[in-house]
Amino acid sequence: MRKNKILVPTPPCFETVLTVQTGDINYGRHVGNERYLLFAQEARLRFFDSIGCSEMKFGEFGLVLAEAELEYFHELFYGEIITIALSVDTISRASFECFYSISVERENKKIIAAVVVTKMVCFDYTHRKVKSISEDLRAVLHHCTKGM
Repeated sequence: MRKNKILVPTPPCFETVLTVQTGDINYGRHVGNERYLLFAQEARLRFFDSIGCSEMKFGEFGLVLAEAELEYFHELFYGEIITIALSVDTISRASFECFYSISVERENKKIIAAVVVTKMVCFDYTHRKVKSISEDLRAVLHHCTKGM
């Protein structure tokens, strides 16, 4: 039996819903593997918006995605409504990780289709340097580790 390599911390601090669109489907008639990163990005952008930020305006600096890892478990298909639960963990001076659990409901059962983790780094785009996360935003991120 396959063992998950990405362990998503629980509980999530944010959830959003998306519908699988025509452009998400590949030649195999299911969601293309690259689309999962776009689903994670959309969830992350919505999460940041909910805390009054964006990737380009995270306090006085921005954010850059430094790493991403994905695990696929089940196919997703056109028209399905997916839920993306986002958790925050591993907060350091200049970075933090976002974990995404992408699920779909089929026959009244929640199925995890994929999990994703991204490492976000606070970045000064003007001077092209890594910067510390502000204390205010660090407090918001720490609060997020406690869930919704």
